[in-house]
Amino acid sequence: MARFLIMTAPAMGHVMPSLPIARKLVERGHEVVWITGREYKERVESSGARFHPPPKELDPNGMEFEDFLPELKGLKGLKQIKYHIKHVFLNACPGQIETIDTVLSDFQADVLVGDPIAFGLFLRSEKASPPSACLSLLPLCMPGPDTAPFGLGLLPGKNLLTKARNRLLNVLIYRILFRDITSHANNIRRELGLEPLNGSFFDGMWKIPALTMHISTPAFEYPCRNLPEHFHFIGPILSEPNPTFQRPDWWSDLNGSEPVILVNQGTVATILDDLIIPTIRGLKDEKMLVVAVPVKDGQLTELQNNVRTEPFIPFDQLLPHVDVMVTNGGYGGTQMALAYGIPLVVAGETEDKKEVAARVEWSGTGINLRKQRPSPGQVRDAVKEVLANPVYRDNAKRIQADFAQYNAPTRAAELLEGLASGELGR
Repeated sequence: MARFLIMTAPAMGHVMPSLPIARKLVERGHEVVWITGREYKERVESSGARFHPPPKELDPNGMEFEDFLPELKGLKGLKQIKYHIKHVFLNACPGQIETIDTVLSDFQADVLVGDPIAFGLFLRSEKASPPSACLSLLPLCMPGPDTAPFGLGLLPGKNLLTKARNRLLNVLIYRILFRDITSHANNIRRELGLEPLNGSFFDGMWKIPALTMHISTPAFEYPCRNLPEHFHFIGPILSEPNPTFQRPDWWSDLNGSEPVILVNQGTVATILDDLIIPTIRGLKDEKMLVVAVPVKDGQLTELQNNVRTEPFIPFDQLLPHVDVMVTNGGYGGTQMALAYGIPLVVAGETEDKKEVAARVEWSGTGINLRKQRPSPGQVRDAVKEVLANPVYRDNAKRIQADFAQYNAPTRAAELLEGLASGELGR
């Protein structure tokens, strides 16, 4: 038996993909303690792990993220990414390390496991052991020779001109525009008694963990020639079956008589005017059934006959009936759709969503609308194009076949066991 200490950001998109891995570790006889937000205590304990809260100043505890960090409002693109790294990744490190030390005082973990936002966990491991493993939950943001800097949503270079452009942008952004991020990271490292990073923060952050597990596959990630030996694709994390879900009264409408269009905005970017309302308006005169999730009771009224709304539907129940998914580009939801061979229409520019949309475009699995709030006509035209052109579904089926070769929870558990036993890692 080994002991694992997990730390994840207090956000649904970070907790939910980690649950199957924690559950698998417990099933295999290991002991797990998990540090994350208080609102996820029951979910954590349902996996068999022991829950431990983070400091209150690092825990939104049910607040909307932009209310918890109001400085984020209005920030987009690189400015938003820069704020996230400085204030969410780096400034949280001392509080994260203090919490980890508290847990380790009576729980002698063999491995520390964290998502990238739990950056203090990796610094704590680097300073005083045990070894750390990174569960990479976002589109791969490791700098590469042919890829543009993360956050721009630019496709990999296909010719000498675009490759030269991407390399120039890497120097401009990572070495110049984000130089203050690297300086800030190194100041924190010095305070902890660690040596400064050799190079930029964006490159160095991937070299700290002894193991990195990325929740996707090469088929849905840009080619990267500089992946380190401790980097492993483990496949997407798919939602677990929800046996308690009660199907709504309209469920029989999913009978295949007309195309089913799912429009989903995830759990963070929830302004309905961004995507759900434009989709409903754009498809109001089409012979399609539109399912909008999540929509709270009373949020939308006077809906046309071809619309169904729900605050929550388990994707494993709904996706087998869906023909096209319209999404703002959440990494988990997008990969869930592709795991069912469903093509996409993507419109999102916050957090990592511009990068997810670019990967949909690059893989040929859907249409990237390249904006946060498309018009109803743009959504309608894109949905009709994806339905009419079999190339999108064929490419989605190709990704589906690649995903099917992986079992992420089992592979993650195997890798973590190898790290705990000393058979894996540097």
